[in-house]
Formats: sequence, C-alpha cells, structure tokens
Amino acid sequence: MPDPERVTPWHTLSVGLGNAVQTGGLLGAAALAWYAGREGARGTRWMVASRLLAYFCEHAFSHWLAGRALGIRFTGYGLHGTSHPQHYPPGLRWLFSRLPLLSARLDPASLRAAPPAARAAMYAAGTLGTVILSLLIPGYAWRRGVRGARGFFVGANLWSVPLLFSESLRPGGDLRRAWRELSRPGSR
Repeated sequence: MPDPERVTPWHTLSVGLGNAVQTGGLLGAAALAWYAGREGARGTRWMVASRLLAYFCEHAFSHWLAGRALGIRFTGYGLHGTSHPQHYPPGLRWLFSRLPLLSARLDPASLRAAPPAARAAMYAAGTLGTVILSLLIPGYAWRRGVRGARGFFVGANLWSVPLLFSESLRPGGDLRRAWRELSRPGSR
C-alpha cells in the first residue's frame, strides 16, 4: 500500500540546526521538569511547560537518533503542522495543522540500503520517544510531589492511546511502517 502524500513543509531546517533546536528544547524540558520537582506542590505550571516543550522536540529527533545510530542518513527537518490532519476532529484538526512540528527528512538511498530491522527501529523510535517522555516527565513530577502530577500523568498517557492506535493502524503510521519492515521476508 503506498504511503499517503507528504506534507509540504513551511520551512526546511538543516540536520545541524534541527538537531540543535531539538536538543536545546529537550534540555530545556529537562530543566523545567527538574525545577517543577524542586518547587514541589507549586511546580504544576513548570511540569506542564516541560511536557509541552518536550512534545515539540521528541518525535523527529528520536527518528534521527535511532536512524543515525543504525546507519540511516537524513537530509534535514521539515517544519509544518501535523502530517495527518484528517485523523483529528475539526477543532483539533485546525490546531494541529498549525502547530510548528518537525519531521525528519530521510535520504531515500540511505533508507533503501538499510536493513529492514534498522528501518523498523528508526520508524518506531519517534512514537516510542513520545510515549517514553509522556511517562517520564509527569512521572518524575508525581514522585516529587508536584500538585496535579498524578492526573497529568494519567492524562498524558491516555493521550498516548490514540497516538499508538493511529501510528499502528493508519497506512503511513510509524508503527505500521515498522511492523511492515519486520514482516518482510529475511528482515531479521
């Protein structure tokens, strides 16, 4: 089944600039989470800010990190709204179509040359990075006694349920692509 059409980016960033932005964002998210924990019960808004900042930096960077570790090259990052707006209800569709999200742009020749297991790991890494940080940030805040962290932990992880379904079921979903790569003959 062919992948859906790619979204045209509003802007393209080099790999170096994209990685610098995302690394800075993730370090900033870690600092905000630490500060939220330090503030204890008064750290709620810092916890939320930490999770939001990480949300904008984790997915594409996780693809890049896993891909490069497994020998897949990238050409840059695209800056655009969601790549699948049709899967959101109208209000969220409008919002997610306008949020500045990054997508890792692959070198097609490098992707073709990579073994199926490497491609599968690279595809799965974005979703897994998102889910892991959805656990870590509010989980850390909960452990540190931040007011509302338990509810935020539950809410952030409930948000992961439709993400996992979408990425597993839709034709261009990252987890579906990963499974497709692992299902190829001779992929392991």
